[in-house]
Amino acid sequence: MTVDYQLRYHDGLYQRLADVGWDIHLVSSEGPLGARIAEHPGVTLHVVKMARDPRPLSDLGSLCRWLALQWKIRPAVHVVGTPKAGLLGSLSGFIARTPERIYEIHGLRLESAAGKGRLLLREIEKAVCSMSTRVIAVGSSLRAKVIDEAVAPKGKVEVIGVGSPNGVDVELFERARRDQQANDSLRASLSIPSDEPVVTFVGRLTADKGLEALRKAMATVERETSAQLLIVGGVDDESGRRGAADIRAALPRVTFVGDVEDVASYLAISDVFCLPSRREGLPTVVLEAFAAGVPVVATAATGIVDIVRNGETGRLVPVDDSEELALALLASIRDTAASRQMAEAALCFVKQCYSRDVVQREWVKTLQTDRGVSSDH
Repeated sequence: MTVDYQLRYHDGLYQRLADVGWDIHLVSSEGPLGARIAEHPGVTLHVVKMARDPRPLSDLGSLCRWLALQWKIRPAVHVVGTPKAGLLGSLSGFIARTPERIYEIHGLRLESAAGKGRLLLREIEKAVCSMSTRVIAVGSSLRAKVIDEAVAPKGKVEVIGVGSPNGVDVELFERARRDQQANDSLRASLSIPSDEPVVTFVGRLTADKGLEALRKAMATVERETSAQLLIVGGVDDESGRRGAADIRAALPRVTFVGDVEDVASYLAISDVFCLPSRREGLPTVVLEAFAAGVPVVATAATGIVDIVRNGETGRLVPVDDSEELALALLASIRDTAASRQMAEAALCFVKQCYSRDVVQREWVKTLQTDRGVSSDH
């Protein structure tokens, strides 16, 4: 992965594979998550600094380090994700002739790009897919988008199980929701009255997450209700800095908490979860909201449509439509019976299809089968 925090996409799977006999090597930029995972027996961390955006000289140095690792380790299988790590890892694996080269697509940045930037991103994605022996999309609508964009041929792109890189620890979020004392304490620490509805956004602060639509919609919601906006996540880029500043200026009742390790506690105090993204892969944070029993309002973007079924597991609105987003948020706050019914259906759905054990077993089965190993573990 390009940066350390993205290793969370498969946290638990690395350890599970190591426990059944795999020698696991993680490659990412430096950070605390990789260091913690590497404490598990059979897991080794290799720090390779990588920039997310194209930087030719820096990327050449990163590629050389990737190649040195490939020749030293001689992996039987490598799994790479994100465009930059995908490009460097796939190219080095192709040169080193790694037998199984899997590219896992978590989302297409080109969806929200334009002009030459979009063309460049498409060519990078196509190159990575061509150098990979398998291409795995984390959701069905993402697979369809990859094919529609001619990034990879239909027969080469697959989805493991029903999708998701890692599923959700459902019990963790259920426990957090039931801990009323902790929830009351957290609300008090954030100066949020116990009787005021909380609309929560969790994610990287960047324009692709729909910050402008969120700001406009919440301006309407705050005028008509006593709801507060809670934003969990750090600034990702300059568009995120501008978006956060605009939200602070426009909304009198908003709380920013930055990056947190435990999102469960923040979802536990939420009355509505909102994800107004322009694009996704298959958003784990929505599955986490399902597991926490929180009603969901989201946009009908790639990835989101795989799990939010309008009127069944949540409310869907068009991408970048702040007026429809405001109406859906108001309906979620006011029609508590319907919202509760959808949240209960979503909880059943995530338990059945996206629990961590279910998803990880599918991954282990896929990787073990590739290597001709029993998948009973």
